[in-house]
Amino acid sequence: MTFDHPAMLLLLYVTAPMIVLMAVNYRNRFARIYSLIAPLSTVFYDDIGGNRRGRERKLTVQAELNLRYIVSCLLFIVFYVCLCIALAGPCFGVNFARELRRGADVVLAIDLSRSMNVKDSAPLPAATPDQAGRDAVIRGGLSSSRLERSIHTARALLESLLPESQGPQNIRFGAALGKGEAVLAVPLTDDSEAVFALLDSLDGIAITSRGTNLEKILDAAAGAFQDNFPTARYVVLFSDGEALSGSLTAAVERLRERDITLLAVGMGSVYGAPVPEEGSFETVNSSGKPPAAVISYLRQDVLSAAAERTGGAFISGNLDAAPLLATLINETGITDGEWVFREEKSAVWHIFTIAGITAFILSKLCSLRRRGGRVRR
Repeated sequence: MTFDHPAMLLLLYVTAPMIVLMAVNYRNRFARIYSLIAPLSTVFYDDIGGNRRGRERKLTVQAELNLRYIVSCLLFIVFYVCLCIALAGPCFGVNFARELRRGADVVLAIDLSRSMNVKDSAPLPAATPDQAGRDAVIRGGLSSSRLERSIHTARALLESLLPESQGPQNIRFGAALGKGEAVLAVPLTDDSEAVFALLDSLDGIAITSRGTNLEKILDAAAGAFQDNFPTARYVVLFSDGEALSGSLTAAVERLRERDITLLAVGMGSVYGAPVPEEGSFETVNSSGKPPAAVISYLRQDVLSAAAERTGGAFISGNLDAAPLLATLINETGITDGEWVFREEKSAVWHIFTIAGITAFILSKLCSLRRRGGRVRR
């Protein structure tokens, strides 16, 4: 059994002092009753001459009062415990809810760590074939940085998913940025220009820094989705897969539980390349020599395993990844919609609510006594 609001279970700690107060009240209450009955009982016993039947009747009445009070207190405690559990939102098992899924929601998650400045990605397409040839000669086969390649691929993906490009008619876009920390830069919106403007602001600006936490990047991206909005949901992660903190596995499991598909675009080369140093090249270490270069690699196995866990796919960023991504998203971003079954937790709070109300009513009925066909207090 799981709980939607487990913090409410802390109210159960009140049960212990409640039992103590009931015990103290029980002692004080019946001490006063016995003090009133004792003088009368002496006269009563003198009048009946020690009649055994009368004595047994008196003891039976006292035992009945004790039993009624104890049972009433126990039922009230049951009522309070059931109320606390109901407020915690208990869930047991799963149900399959049928829903109409329309369109798609796509959140671009871009890694801005310093390793994304490494220039070991495929060169960006040039405006003309002549320019492309000159770039290949001057820069070599691998020339653009991982971040530049990510921005180019993200822009191409958005352009291919727009309605005028035969993409889904009802699709929303968002964007999340992260390094050591992460933020949802553009919430899900129908205005694709907001995402284009964000990508333009990233182009050519040195905003990368030390530290990578892919868990926070994915959590920020997942925060854009609304569980009550039935769409196909995708997070497109642009990263080299290297992380210095956080748990990518934990973030992927949370995506899987919410039916969010991860499409991982691996940036960089599996052979690795040195990470550019910040600041001047004249920086030296304590021995008077330049610091050793830090080599960054594409963690293809990490990204591939994470994507496959959510039913997604891994695509190399050195390929023309945008058409492949668009094809995967278009397969489920259907304009007319489709009926799907969504797995959800089975809430059982109503069972504890009914049990608590029943216990409360029975606790009040215990104070009533039936005599001669009538109910009396």
